[in-house]
Amino acid sequence: MITIKNRQEEIKILNIQLITSLIVIITIILSILLTYNQKLDIKNKKTIFNKKQTHNISYINRLTILITAIIFLIINYKLYKISKKEGEDLLVYYLQILASILSSIAALIVFYVVSIEPSGNDISDIENPVI
Repeated sequence: MITIKNRQEEIKILNIQLITSLIVIITIILSILLTYNQKLDIKNKKTIFNKKQTHNISYINRLTILITAIIFLIINYKLYKISKKEGEDLLVYYLQILASILSSIAALIVFYVVSIEPSGNDISDIENPVI
């Protein structure tokens, strides 16, 4: 049964999803800049960021990706709960939750890799994975 409370909750979740999607777009733009910076470095041209800045940006970017992956997992779980109350088919929600779990695991691994690389070292080879 669809209730006003469920609809309001769905609207709230969609607003969070919109904001999170915008943040994901920003992380993609930063990943593009980091990749371009790496290309300049390989060509021995002047880079946009020095190695320490690259590490810091990459670290923050990967942390942000991890957080957004977890937010999407939470969103998918909340939508699952609402749909369960409404008696909808839950298969698509199971699949979305599974995809969110896998994305969160991948984001955690990528974040860990950037975290263990010492600041200022050559991280250009590990900064490119995009989730």
